[in-house]
Amino acid sequence: MSRTVVLLSVLILAVVGALCGYVLGLRDIDENKSLAGDDPSAVSSAGASAGSPAVRRATGDCPQFISAAAKLQDAGVAVPLKLVQYLRTDADKEAWICRESDGTGLWYQGHDRKPDWYSEGEIPVEGQNGLLRPGVVEDAKNRTYSVTNNGTTYVVSLKGLKIGNSTYGVAQLNPPA
Repeated sequence: MSRTVVLLSVLILAVVGALCGYVLGLRDIDENKSLAGDDPSAVSSAGASAGSPAVRRATGDCPQFISAAAKLQDAGVAVPLKLVQYLRTDADKEAWICRESDGTGLWYQGHDRKPDWYSEGEIPVEGQNGLLRPGVVEDAKNRTYSVTNNGTTYVVSLKGLKIGNSTYGVAQLNPPA
């Protein structure tokens, strides 16, 4: 009799544990639907509707290639760089705003998509399809970030990416607005 009670207790606990794990897993999946992507970047909603796989990503560190490139530009950079804002535009452009891990400087990494998005294997190449610049100016109230390179100003906002006089709409934001 006591063996039956123990066996039933273990079975009930296993079922309850499995059910709790399943519910928590669904909750985690639902919360991450609005996040950008798994590794370095997000898949745009336009890209997802065009058949690209949606990628999930934890907010936290910016992609490793950004920290490594920033360290090459400035050996004193506090890495890993932390994600402040990521966006993918409706015109094949990506941008990351990253803060140094000690809370100081902000960096801009821009990327014009060539064959793939970063999440699909393409790493931006400085001077070809990528631009990495320190000295980003933050407007925390409006959640905008700007940096100037060779007379051209790059502005990342919740509405999109502005490069000089050209504006590109948002297809994906991480973290969302």
